[in-house]
Amino acid sequence: MANSILKRGLLAVALAALMAPHCAAKPRHSSWSIAAGGDLLGDALVSNDSRTNDVWDIVRGADFGFFNMEGQILSYENFTGYPASENGGDNNYGDIGGGPFYDPINAYRMAQNGFNLASHANNHAWDYGQAGFRATYEYLNDAGIAVAGNGDTLKKARQAVFQKHNTRRIALVAAAGTHTPESVAGSGGGSRKDRPRPGVGALRATAVTREIPEGTNDITLYTGQIPMAWSYWRLSETPGLDWDINPDDYAGIVASVKEAKTSADATVFSLHAHESDSGVDDSYNPLPLAATVPASYTRNISHAVIDAGADIVLIHGPHHLRGIEIYKGRPIFYSLSSLTYSLGLHFRGVDLPIEWDDSIIALANFENGNLSRVALHPIVHSQLTNDTSDPQSQLPKLAPKLEAQRILKHLRKVSKPFGTKIKIDNNVGYIELGY
Repeated sequence: MANSILKRGLLAVALAALMAPHCAAKPRHSSWSIAAGGDLLGDALVSNDSRTNDVWDIVRGADFGFFNMEGQILSYENFTGYPASENGGDNNYGDIGGGPFYDPINAYRMAQNGFNLASHANNHAWDYGQAGFRATYEYLNDAGIAVAGNGDTLKKARQAVFQKHNTRRIALVAAAGTHTPESVAGSGGGSRKDRPRPGVGALRATAVTREIPEGTNDITLYTGQIPMAWSYWRLSETPGLDWDINPDDYAGIVASVKEAKTSADATVFSLHAHESDSGVDDSYNPLPLAATVPASYTRNISHAVIDAGADIVLIHGPHHLRGIEIYKGRPIFYSLSSLTYSLGLHFRGVDLPIEWDDSIIALANFENGNLSRVALHPIVHSQLTNDTSDPQSQLPKLAPKLEAQRILKHLRKVSKPFGTKIKIDNNVGYIELGY
């Protein structure tokens, strides 16, 4: 009898341990750092340029390095997939489908440059369908880079991935506000017991045009990048756009962040979102100030995930730098622009604003669970020569003094509406945290 009671007691203890993994996985290390860049829009070439290698040294000096994988990593000669029926860019230009892809060597070079976290939730994630996303995922993982935001099911696309470095375990949750319709992952099930659909973890946000009352003669309708899309209208005293978020996407993303927080020392949330709040495009030259204002839905979800436990929010997609907000002691970067950039300033016959060539490496430090420092290192690409025939032009370079000052002053301007102050010291920006 005594042995039986003892066995039952041991079994109860074992079951309790199995049923409460989150309690056993509370964060232990609250000091860490992350270096964040934007979109990979060009090959990560080996370089002898000290300005480029200085950028990589900043990333290597952090515990974690993040970038957005804009496109695919695959060996096209051996690729058995095919271009999707739509790409994440302009389907009215050239052949429909396809998009940017990079040789597998890029995965290993990015790892050598210090990157160990990546988002693959964006408008180009499905340019080569499921086969392209799987190849990208496998190459990045093989290089030691944890990839979030894409999966064979909606559950997998939404769930966090984890990366460990120097005993610190970080969770990354990624979502795409800007995406192609066919790339949206699905949960399956229902009355028909459908199979889950592979794709990105989407945050669907519908642009609703606010119409002012009678007497208006001209209303501009914004429908996004999709030429044949439903239009939504709402009566209002002021014209403009509202952004209605899909409630299931919103709740699912917040739940993923909450769950990730229980199993990691810190949590990073990444969002790909091109949209400006008024629908103004950022390809006009000079860059319209309205194009730098993020769509309201991006601010809503950023605040929500921080409330749910995220320590930092990294947004990418716009080809320019947007403002930075400190919300409840946690940083939100509303656009990190491009990490590598191969388009130059004259693309498809269009003169692009110089801001498309600008970017930063954002270095955030946390001590004892609190944000202790944010350093903004300005970078440029081809603008110094505007010679895109040189492959090295697509690589990031620490900006010289004049360009660095211009970039940081731009960041000051677009961050001011969020109450963020940036101090400039020796061509580096530092956010004044006020504590």
